Amino acid sequence: MIKLNAHIGYQFTELPFLERFSAASNAGFRAVEFPSPYEYEATKLAALLDKHQLEMVQFAAPSGATKGTTGICSSKQTFLSEVNVAVQYAKILDCKMVHLMSGASTEDLAVISDSGTYRRNLKYGAEALVDQGIVPVIEIISSQEVPGYLMSDFGLAQQMLEAIPELGLILDTYHTQVLGEDCLLKVDQLLPWTKHIQVADFPGRNEPGTGRIDFQALLHVLESRAYTGWIGCEYRPQTSTFDGIEGLFNLMRVVNPEINRS
Repeated sequence: MIKLNAHIGYQFTELPFLERFSAASNAGFRAVEFPSPYEYEATKLAALLDKHQLEMVQFAAPSGATKGTTGICSSKQTFLSEVNVAVQYAKILDCKMVHLMSGASTEDLAVISDSGTYRRNLKYGAEALVDQGIVPVIEIISSQEVPGYLMSDFGLAQQMLEAIPELGLILDTYHTQVLGEDCLLKVDQLLPWTKHIQVADFPGRNEPGTGRIDFQALLHVLESRAYTGWIGCEYRPQTSTFDGIEGLFNLMRVVNPEINRS
C-alpha cells in the first residue's frame, strides 16, 4: 500500500517547529521527515515522536546539510565524525535512513567530482551507517534550487549507486523535472535503488495535482513494481498546509481507494 509521510520542513510551517509533530499526527500522518534534527536535543525529538505515535523516516547527516559548504568533500576525519553524530541521533530517534548530502561549493564541481574525495567519503560514510543498521542514501538535488550542489546530476548518481552497493536513493519528483528528466521514466529506471520518494509538482513545487506531473501514472508505476517505502510530501503548500491535504489524498485515492497516511 502507498504510504504518505509528512515533511515538516515544508508542511505545517504555519506553526513553530516543535508543534508540527502534533499537527502532522492530527492530520492523520503516521510518519515524518525533516532534513536537520541537530538544533534540538535528540531525546526531546524522540519524546515528540513517541507522544504522537510517529515514525521518523529520514534526515541528513550534518555534512552538507548547510548551504554553501563542501560538506561530504571535507576531510575524512571531519566527515566521519559528523556521520557519527548522525548515528547517535538515528539511534535515539529510531530512524533507519540517513541522507549523505554532498553539500554545495563555489568551486568548480567537475574538479571536486573528479578528485575522488566525494566518492571515497561517500563510501566511508555508507559503510559506517550500514555497520550500525542504518540505510545510507543520496538524492539528486537540482542546482537551480541549491546553487553549486554537487549531487545534481543523474549520471553521477548512477555512478555512485553502481560503485557503492550499500547506497540507496531518495528520488524527488520536482528536482527530477527541474533537471529536464521525466520523473516517471526515472522512477521506473532507478526503483531498484530507490529507498524513499519525495513528491512535489512541477513547476511551482506545490501539491501534487497543481502542475504537470502525472501523479496517478506515477502511483500506478509504484504499485505495479511493489514499492513498499514511504512517499514524503516535500512540497510548498499553495496556501496553507491544512487547505491542501485533503486534495492531496483525494488525488491519491483515485489510484488506490485504500491509500492512507499510515
